[in-house]
Amino acid sequence: MVHIPQHIQDLNSYTPGKPIAEIIADLQLKEWAILWNNENNLGPSPKVIEAIEKEAKNLKVYPDPISVALRKSIAKAHDCGIENVVVDNGSESLLDNIFRSFLNVDDELLTCEGTFVALYIWAKANNKKLRKLPLGRGYRFDVKRIVESINPETKAIYIANPNNPTGTIITNDELDEMIQLVPKDVLIIIDEAYYSYAHSLSDDYPDSFELRQPNVITLRTFSKAYGIAGMRIGFALGPAPLIEAMAKVKMTFAPSNIAQAAALAAFEDQEHIKTALELNKKALTEFYLALHEAELDYIPSYGNFVMVDLKTEEKAKQFTDDMLNKGVFIRHLKAFGLPHCVRISTGTEEENKLFINSLDS
Repeated sequence: MVHIPQHIQDLNSYTPGKPIAEIIADLQLKEWAILWNNENNLGPSPKVIEAIEKEAKNLKVYPDPISVALRKSIAKAHDCGIENVVVDNGSESLLDNIFRSFLNVDDELLTCEGTFVALYIWAKANNKKLRKLPLGRGYRFDVKRIVESINPETKAIYIANPNNPTGTIITNDELDEMIQLVPKDVLIIIDEAYYSYAHSLSDDYPDSFELRQPNVITLRTFSKAYGIAGMRIGFALGPAPLIEAMAKVKMTFAPSNIAQAAALAAFEDQEHIKTALELNKKALTEFYLALHEAELDYIPSYGNFVMVDLKTEEKAKQFTDDMLNKGVFIRHLKAFGLPHCVRISTGTEEENKLFINSLDS
């Protein structure tokens, strides 16, 4: 019998729930709001659809393996060289590349509980040591505690900023302090998947790439504000030697030619992004008011979602089920290590209205 390594045996297989269409049919829903995956329900720019249709004629051809056109566009927007940008199949692939590029067998990744679940999965899949600290007050990354917890085995630190699923951020001063105190041979991974949203919501939200540090890698994605989660494409920014290492281990022809074309069109239509950001800001304001009136505790968010603390797992699960029966799909956060909480994404104006009205019914 072929031996399966223990760290792979210990992984839990992804078990998808019922398809959305089947749930809608089973519950006989007449209206619904899909607010559970932090997607941009406004959707992509019309220019993205045009780019996809045009690129579909080239499906017989392999994609550009080094994504030159897209990387040039990203580099120009960030005032850096193309050598400071690598593109791959979303943040998960970029994290996988980081584990394979920089962490040896005995190296440790330091992070917190209650953050991006895929980080834990890829650490396990790559058989890497992962040490999780408790989140600090207000469900925030405790930068001081993280720095104090570095030991000789610590090779990398992961910070999600804003954090998913809590929506909290570390500030400019906190990031500066961490970078000054963390040894330069320890890699700092800053996952800024919700960068566009946070930047529009706070003047104290830092851009980690602007600091141009030799041990900092910044992750971004096209799955959120850019509205093309289905394309599976993201990028990393950082020092050329680190980016080169990540490029060496990525799949040769990733991302696909259609994904590259879609991302390029999405990135260049900043007016569409502004519309998405304004919709999100309005939705969060309305959510906060509705949650306050419903006497539910929420955590102010810098993403396109809000986390609600229901105090117990039983209440969180019941709230999730009640919302589903009213047509509102939200996320119970048990898998994130926060079983007493739920996360509600912002959606279209119609979806947001359905959620708010469901709180009153």
